[in-house]
Amino acid sequence: MGGKEVVSIWLADRLRMGQVPRLSDLYAMAQREGLKLSRKDIRKQLEVDPVYMFNLQQQKKRLGSRKYRPVLTSALGYLHADIGFFQKSRHYETPVTFRSGFLVAKDILSRFTYLVVLRKNRKKSEMVSAFETLQGLHKAAGHTHPIRGISFDRERSVMSKEVQSYFKENNMKFTPFTLTSSKAKFAESAVRLIKEDVARLERFHRQEAKRKGLKSSQRRWWNLLGDVSEDLNNREIIVEGKRTGFTPKDVNEERLSEFLSTLYKAAPAYFVGQFELDPRNAKFKYPVGIDVRPKLISTSSAVIGTKHSITNLEDQVFRIVEQIAYVTKRLGVGISYLCVSVETGNTKVFDEDTIVPTNPEEATSDRHAPFV
Repeated sequence: MGGKEVVSIWLADRLRMGQVPRLSDLYAMAQREGLKLSRKDIRKQLEVDPVYMFNLQQQKKRLGSRKYRPVLTSALGYLHADIGFFQKSRHYETPVTFRSGFLVAKDILSRFTYLVVLRKNRKKSEMVSAFETLQGLHKAAGHTHPIRGISFDRERSVMSKEVQSYFKENNMKFTPFTLTSSKAKFAESAVRLIKEDVARLERFHRQEAKRKGLKSSQRRWWNLLGDVSEDLNNREIIVEGKRTGFTPKDVNEERLSEFLSTLYKAAPAYFVGQFELDPRNAKFKYPVGIDVRPKLISTSSAVIGTKHSITNLEDQVFRIVEQIAYVTKRLGVGISYLCVSVETGNTKVFDEDTIVPTNPEEATSDRHAPFV
């Protein structure tokens, strides 16, 4: 039996158990089994595998420059949350009960992922119920630490008095994200992984049903989320391409110091980034006091298929009030600015490459390029 056949059999066994191996998992297995297959060989095999081929190329490639600031916390229980959706499938009709998507919450430090199906709607009462279910999942997982904080987009139902009261009653610090289109959040990467894994499992189960002579598979995204969350929480945490020896399930209060030591060794920026840098030792492009607008999205031909010369900016005008220097993931110096909204007075921190100087008197329809 050849190496590729061994990989195919191992992959099918894992999918049958509800697991969706990563490329790195397959490569590690090949090394353990002494198979003479490179990472490139396995990737080529996945590119023609009917379960993986349709969304393998949609995976984001690692940013080689690593100029971004790592998300920092040294305590468990701080979650980034978001709402994910699945498109209508041509293979089955989605019941009304499952058309509101699902809530995903991911622990910033341990990467532990919680998934809750939103039933019927995303109104405030349903969101309270979803967060209660999340609390139940947290306790069922055996965690001894509380959920200390939740960060979320400014979803209308989440900002409601009922949901905010629920957070206060349960001692959860709430942090709302603003200008969500300008920066990706921690939970959004989890949504992408979940959708990819569900798609692969659905394709696998359709193939299994066809092989058994059945008309269709009964596995749908809403009854696959449990398998996916179990798989994600049992995957080894890899930081900067280095294996930590921990899975999200392994990280708890008793082993927290051990995990932090491993994490800081694999990615020193997670430790160094906790300290402030003297802005006098950094070079800033923009001075304090000027008006700026944040970029709406990052546009590139690789993402949208066509090149654009127009810079898309947010409607809100901000004024720079403080220059901030920080440590990037590659242990370099990153530049950001504390800005205050001219209209609302709300504050926001922007990286230097996400804002441009602007004339606040310009109309939205006339903003086809940054003000020079």
